[in-house]
Amino acid sequence: MSAQPLHVLVTRPEGQQHALVAALQQAGFQVSEQSAVCVAPLELAPPARQLLLDIDQYHAVFFVSANAARFALDILTSFWPQWPVGVNWLAVGPATAEVLAAAGLPVAMPPSGFDSEATLELDCLQQLEGKRVLICRGNEGRELMADTLQQRGAQVDLLALYQRRCNATFQWPSEAVDVLLITSLQGWQCVAEQVPTACRVIVPSERIALQVRRTHPQTILASSAVDQDMITACLALR
Repeated sequence: MSAQPLHVLVTRPEGQQHALVAALQQAGFQVSEQSAVCVAPLELAPPARQLLLDIDQYHAVFFVSANAARFALDILTSFWPQWPVGVNWLAVGPATAEVLAAAGLPVAMPPSGFDSEATLELDCLQQLEGKRVLICRGNEGRELMADTLQQRGAQVDLLALYQRRCNATFQWPSEAVDVLLITSLQGWQCVAEQVPTACRVIVPSERIALQVRRTHPQTILASSAVDQDMITACLALR
């Protein structure tokens, strides 16, 4: 008699989970999905919109997520019928890079890791004295990126384009879950109290793992938040 497939709970925000869910199912996992956080665009005040209007004055613009890229592009395309030259357009990983590339931007991203630490290794972020860097993000997060760039001499501006809130309707499934997939620290904080001790938690970075392990020892580190890396971590548990 064959063993029951592992039951995996995916917690990506709504609209960003479909490819991962389908791939896990194709790999033979039982999959449930519930968003740990909800994402909604912020209405930008004039000073915030001015940052995008002045984007040609930046040495580098870093997009922390696909959401940041989408919400920024919604405004940028109305300001810039042609993209300014001389700007380093940076994505945290492949999903974000795909959004930017589809808009015609010459995007760069780290070769692996796909987090702030990996992005900070890019050549264009090493010598920053007197240069401006814009970080397009949600209403919080990426303090490590901002702090490190400032230490390297950059003038850093933070542009909050969307807000992330805990999903108030999240409820732990009644059926036993073997593996929980977490892609952000906020996502973990939103659901941590509901996670049974026996459930294994897969996280995409050592920074998140350090926080999760404080209360949940069954924590497993994936290479990144990219779908294939999360799936590889699940496959290793069979």
